[in-house]
Amino acid sequence: MNYLKRTWADISLDNLEYNYLQLRKGLPASCRFLGVVKADAYGHGAVPMGHHLLELGAECLAVSNIEEAVQLRNAGIRSAVLILGYTPPFYAQDLTALNLCQEVHSLAYARQLSERIAGTGKRLRVHIKLDTGMSRLGFFAYDNEQTIDEIREIAQMPALHIEGIFTHFAVADSIDRADADFTCTQFTRFTAMLDALKAVGIAPKIRHCCNSGARILYPEYALDMIRPGIATYGVLPSQDMREKIDLRPVMALRSMISQIREFAPNITLSYGRTYTTRRKQRIAVVCIGYADGLSRSFSNNISFLLHGKRVALTGRVCMDMCMIDVTNVPEAKVGDTVTIFGESGQDCIEVQSLSNRLGTIPYEVLCGINKRIPRIYFDGQTQTEILQYIV
Repeated sequence: MNYLKRTWADISLDNLEYNYLQLRKGLPASCRFLGVVKADAYGHGAVPMGHHLLELGAECLAVSNIEEAVQLRNAGIRSAVLILGYTPPFYAQDLTALNLCQEVHSLAYARQLSERIAGTGKRLRVHIKLDTGMSRLGFFAYDNEQTIDEIREIAQMPALHIEGIFTHFAVADSIDRADADFTCTQFTRFTAMLDALKAVGIAPKIRHCCNSGARILYPEYALDMIRPGIATYGVLPSQDMREKIDLRPVMALRSMISQIREFAPNITLSYGRTYTTRRKQRIAVVCIGYADGLSRSFSNNISFLLHGKRVALTGRVCMDMCMIDVTNVPEAKVGDTVTIFGESGQDCIEVQSLSNRLGTIPYEVLCGINKRIPRIYFDGQTQTEILQYIV
């Protein structure tokens, strides 16, 4: 298997399996696992991750939009696929043709979908989205007497079949007392609405609310299905999760050295001349830049791993390259592998540490890894496949 060995991501299928088993541990056998592969499986490759999660036992997959669903179908994935985001009603017949399941967040939206499908003899499976406090998409699950009547109307639409019902937690990854109380409030609102709907004869088969944080902190909320996202890929949704579950990162991002030179003291490096050598230093050029997803804000702000040693990023990150100080790694040479995040030797750089530097979350760092970077999949030490987006 050949690929441009410039910058690449190693994907561990062993760690994916480990995380999957950890997340299913202790749950009832009847509880389903919704493999979340939206946003290209958080940068890990939606099609390979989708295939492998289904092989591991996931009952269904989730995406953000119909294009992501089409990608899975074109790759031969025939499992249940839930679209968690909005699909314009114009595509309603495409949803049924592809045997997809669509979230429904309002009566008006349900009517539009139903009108587009009416007369085709088809029926669209839908999951009702309840807003219990996220204040984003959904029917109000509290302080709104119309919700039950609206969902009852949807249940009577011949073109729609309510297969599931769900909500999304806003702070389930926090152990702060107020946040924990709010998560409890959201769950209480959710179950109260489920009871109210059941009383009028509406009891969807699949009830789900557990994202990564809720699965870790509130496994008792699992109900009929869990849908952990970032945790599936071995990254904690917040630092409050440490010691709560053992997960293993699925991805490691690596690059390589293209040149090494020695510079005298007081020499400025890269655009903007933001770094000045303090002594005689060996500087290596690394084949990764902001066009690959390495934020320019990392300039002079993080370290990589080289031969298991920390090496500082020096100067501004360029579009396709950056520079590191390898003065204290005398064995460094052109062609050596540099680890941006992941393990190298006895050390490891976590995605969380990079996101902390940016004042953001690991989700954004992972999703920002550019499509020109190939993903290399490993089963143990055996390379099994390569995902190349460009060639």
